[in-house]
Amino acid sequence: MKDLTKGNIYKTFFLFGLPLVLSGLLTQTYSVIDTAIAGRFLGEHALAAMGAVGPLNTFVNSVFWGYGVGFSVYLGGLFSAKKYDKIRESVYSNVVIMLAVCIMISLLSIVFHKPIFRLLKVDESLWDVAFAYFSIIMAGKLFLILNSAGVYIMNAFGISGFPFIMSVLSAVLNISGNVLSITVLKWGIKGIALSTVFAAVAVDICYVFKFQKCLKEMGAEKQGKIFSFYPIKKSLPYALPNMLQQGVMYFFSLGISPLVNGLGPSGSASYSVVSQVYSINTAVYHNSARCISCYAAQCVGKKEYGKIKKGILTGLIQNVAFTTPFILACVFFAEPICNIFLKADADLLTKEYAYMFAREYVPFLYIDLLCNLFHGLYRGTKATAALFSTTCLGAVSRFAYSFALMPSMQMRGFYLAWVLSWVTETVYTLIIYARGRWNPAWQELRGEKLRRQEQIGTRK
Repeated sequence: MKDLTKGNIYKTFFLFGLPLVLSGLLTQTYSVIDTAIAGRFLGEHALAAMGAVGPLNTFVNSVFWGYGVGFSVYLGGLFSAKKYDKIRESVYSNVVIMLAVCIMISLLSIVFHKPIFRLLKVDESLWDVAFAYFSIIMAGKLFLILNSAGVYIMNAFGISGFPFIMSVLSAVLNISGNVLSITVLKWGIKGIALSTVFAAVAVDICYVFKFQKCLKEMGAEKQGKIFSFYPIKKSLPYALPNMLQQGVMYFFSLGISPLVNGLGPSGSASYSVVSQVYSINTAVYHNSARCISCYAAQCVGKKEYGKIKKGILTGLIQNVAFTTPFILACVFFAEPICNIFLKADADLLTKEYAYMFAREYVPFLYIDLLCNLFHGLYRGTKATAALFSTTCLGAVSRFAYSFALMPSMQMRGFYLAWVLSWVTETVYTLIIYARGRWNPAWQELRGEKLRRQEQIGTRK
């Protein structure tokens, strides 16, 4: 476990951030491998089915990602303040709530999959294959959610190496399971989903043992209850805004899915490929940006606010350095990268849509990179209003741009709307940063002024 506020900040960020990035990339291999095997071995039909329900799956994940990230900030504050006696109870209580909500969402999604598919305009020719994959993923969703929770809990303790090892383990299990289920057992798309869930279960077991070891090192293995509403109440101001932020962002992405699915199987299949190209790049800077979240949270816990701005510059340099090789690879090797997910005889329109995004639109991810860095800052400093408002603007603008541009420009309009939403959100994010109200020092000063005014009013 590590205090990120001590030592050389560049070295600290690099040593903490590199395993996070590698872990994020390996975690992303779940869907990359699944998509590649679906496209190369099962064909474009399976690829289109996964692409058609992918946004819904991502939306459900986003709710728990957001909650986990916010809770991690709260937990990081407890850790940096050495309030070890509150950690065990906080983790167990919040995990119980997450799992209860997850089970409810999974059941509803499976039971009402037909109206959901109609709402998403999933092509009827894809329904059987899509449900075979979707039902297994949703049934095992609680194990996948626990994987994410384990990563965020470890990050709150300044641990990034163990999540990386777990990502390696998960990738190995997932690849092995896919090869076995597809080539030997002939389970088709069901085998892809089962492999993902099986890998998650194995990793969850490892995270449980690691967490118990951390508690023992802190001397808190027997402190607190297994479940209590009090720590949930204390952590909700951190977790709930982040959950809403992620939920809003992916809800509007889900709302655009009918437009993409409306382009037919080629649109759904190409979106499945594009989602992987996008996710590989964003996995780099999203995970690198967690450095500034954890760093800022620990600075706030120690009330060392003056260090935060240096962390922003360090985080920006690191994000750009980590991400640039991936962006350049997509631009110069667009066709080979996209062809990882496609058969040689795949539909030409599917290929055209996928190549177009990698070559022409991936470079604009630098805009999203900058915006995401400040999202990490706002999470770490508990600037929930800033985080939520910027995300809402980005999500709503993407939704509006898509509906305005796609009828005439089709898939190109979808990509252009994405870029315009990044620009809109980033400009607004920088305006909020320049105003300075996100800064805990400003918030404390404002609170002190209000208290003084109240005291003066009481005396009068």
